[in-house]
Amino acid sequence: MTTRTTDERPELGATLAADDELGVEYADAVRGSLLAELDARIDRRLASRDRLTVPRAAVQVTVALGSIGLGVVFALVARDLGAFGGTVATIVAWAAILAINVIHLRAPRG
Repeated sequence: MTTRTTDERPELGATLAADDELGVEYADAVRGSLLAELDARIDRRLASRDRLTVPRAAVQVTVALGSIGLGVVFALVARDLGAFGGTVATIVAWAAILAINVIHLRAPRG
């Protein structure tokens, strides 16, 4: 069960008081307004819960470990290319991994 914040209680009290004071003619309008406000608040709360929030540190660790894993795989593959081919392939692979990490580092955070 959720608890109401302190700023919601006076608003609810004011709406109920307005409903009593305005009478039957405006009862539907006051209640409709209250329901619309409650729907909007519920929608905002649900939307904030639905957002995917992955801690930035977890993403950085994943990128770092993925980079190391890719580097190991490329090094293992490159050893079968001979001395020169293996060296070139390893340099190209690590340059690509470096570029990916730099792009990730400079990406805007939102």
